[in-house]
Amino acid sequence: MQLNLWLRRTIIGGIFILPFVPLVVSNLFFFPFITGKAFLFRIVTEIIFALWIILALRDQEYRPRKNLVLSTIALFVGVVFIADIFSANPYKSFWSNFERMEGFVTIAHLFAFFIVSGTVLKTRKLWERFFETSMWVSVIIAVYGILQLAGFFSIRQGSLRPDSTLGNATYFGVYMLLSFFIAWFLFLSRTGRARIVYGSVMIIELVALYITATRGAMLGLIGGLLLSALIIVLFEKKRPRLRKTVAIIFGASMIFIGAFVLFKDSPFLQNKGPLSRLATISLAEGAPRFMVWDMAFQGFKERPILGWGQESFNYVFNKYYNPNMYGQEQWFDRSHNIFLDWLIAGGLLGFISYLLLYGAAIFTLWRGPGSAFFSLAEKAVLTGLFGGYLVNNIFVFDQLTSYLIFFSILAFFYSQNVFQVPAPRDARYRRFDRVLVNRIIAPIVIILLIVGLYSINIKPMRAATTLTKALQPQNGGPKENLELFKRIFSYRTFGDTEAREQLAQISYAITTATSVPIDIKQAFFDLTKSELLLQLKRTPEDARYQFFMGTFLDRFRLYADAKPFLEKALALSPRKQSMLFELGTVYLNTGGIEKALEFFKRAMELAPDYREARLIYAVGAIYARDQVLARKILEPIATTTLLPDERFVTAYAAIGDFNSVLAIRQKMVEANPNQSSARLSLAAALLKVGRREESIIQIKKAIELDPNFKAQGDEIIKQIRAGWTP
Repeated sequence: MQLNLWLRRTIIGGIFILPFVPLVVSNLFFFPFITGKAFLFRIVTEIIFALWIILALRDQEYRPRKNLVLSTIALFVGVVFIADIFSANPYKSFWSNFERMEGFVTIAHLFAFFIVSGTVLKTRKLWERFFETSMWVSVIIAVYGILQLAGFFSIRQGSLRPDSTLGNATYFGVYMLLSFFIAWFLFLSRTGRARIVYGSVMIIELVALYITATRGAMLGLIGGLLLSALIIVLFEKKRPRLRKTVAIIFGASMIFIGAFVLFKDSPFLQNKGPLSRLATISLAEGAPRFMVWDMAFQGFKERPILGWGQESFNYVFNKYYNPNMYGQEQWFDRSHNIFLDWLIAGGLLGFISYLLLYGAAIFTLWRGPGSAFFSLAEKAVLTGLFGGYLVNNIFVFDQLTSYLIFFSILAFFYSQNVFQVPAPRDARYRRFDRVLVNRIIAPIVIILLIVGLYSINIKPMRAATTLTKALQPQNGGPKENLELFKRIFSYRTFGDTEAREQLAQISYAITTATSVPIDIKQAFFDLTKSELLLQLKRTPEDARYQFFMGTFLDRFRLYADAKPFLEKALALSPRKQSMLFELGTVYLNTGGIEKALEFFKRAMELAPDYREARLIYAVGAIYARDQVLARKILEPIATTTLLPDERFVTAYAAIGDFNSVLAIRQKMVEANPNQSSARLSLAAALLKVGRREESIIQIKKAIELDPNFKAQGDEIIKQIRAGWTP
């Protein structure tokens, strides 16, 4: 029995560590706001789950009992598991990546957390202590965010929207939303001074939520509050004073909302920071998100039953890309709508099983065996929490900190509806021999725990810390960076994908640096190429990595090698202009001007309002020596083909039209008369057309603007006057 007591206390201690997860920020890891939290959550969950297995085998009182909430979560996890097996990318669906740290491995850990907390925290007192712990953590996070806005701490996103220890204002907003309702729930069961304390906490959380300017969370707050208030007004009979107070607040809120909608375009609201973000909500502003939602729906129609698997929205985004999103992020991995995300990740079955989590929770709260242990006001607040969470999730996606609170509440409902009522008569548990448990099963569980801790956490943690180092200058120079990248890949973890992306981005800079030895340059090139090929072997249908490989080779002018990868990328994402631009450039560089023009034309026609597409197509026309076509292309945006753009300069120089080059350089000087580099470029253009004295004049002006250039400039002038061309 002493061992059972120790196991129970250790498990409870581990459970109470988890509310502190949102505080974790580790700069040792790549994506410090995400990875540190996830690794701590996974490690603690794995430990307490292993101990729970031993405890549950030794004591039947800690084994799960049949319950609607448990059944729906098990159904959800099972559907997601099957969907991930048949995923477009099963490996990523299971492991995710450093940026998200989700995938099935996180869903499985959340399920394990639900089982352990739901069976070990049996009393309401323990649960209230757990939620109080979470509440006080939220106060720390809220105050930190407020101090960020006040200027005491920097905001990581580089904006005016605080992100606290969550690293993202949106994550911060939804965390405050859920924490506010938890504080309100606790407030209802308190009296006297305690209510003042909890009321103050609620105010702090509201302030923090407001300054995040997260529209989804603010709309969720409004929706959740109104739902809670409406339930109390309609059904609260035993507490008339509460009902009357809430009715007044509800009425005042409706008046405020009506006035807000009526005057949302007024200068007063438009200049009120977070309120202005609510006031500016419109169909026009939401167009990019609607386009992403449409892509998600198209992807759902293609695979409607089990979807594409977790972490596979990028396949849908690439395949059904809307060309009018040219001004937005080009590599979406979420639809920014949790319901569409689950339609993609798990199809109709995944979507329904996800919604059943809410349905089972609400049904259990209001009609479950333990519903009598909640007052109507408490039920109203918890229902408002779910309502607000649902509204918020229309506009964003879930992540660990919100999932943790969500699954905590599900476990709370489960516990109160299972362990606060007598066990059913037909409950039968298999008895396990203590010797068998202690000497055979327990050691096996501990061994599996150690193996799991190493493979699921330790190896990826080492990869994440090594990647952080590999991206920083090292005392040993690029050679040491190279060795660090090799070490990352030696671990062979789910972090390899991001390491390959980072390697591809820095490899070109290193291989073109004059100070780096040739053997190191070659080693970087070889490692990058080999690792990208390994990535393509794992994800051959992912346009992102076909494109990465093609652009990498293109930078080294290996055009023939780059072409097949870029063609594959275009086949996988036929409506994305960046694919067309890159492939067209490869053909341009290999003399296939007509083919290049075809790609540039397609890019422009996909979205005629895309200015960049017109400019690139016009540059291609200049390379083709077709001035008529170039003028026609630019007609909607310019009256001339002599635009102050380096690409036009390069194109005219390539066809030997140096008078046009000169005209563009003159425009650049007119636009930036005090820029010495612009003067020097103009001098070079003048020299090219034989206007040597005018070239000297521009060099002298460049010297005036940059005295440090005097010695070099005087030497150039001397060479020009001697009849040479520097």
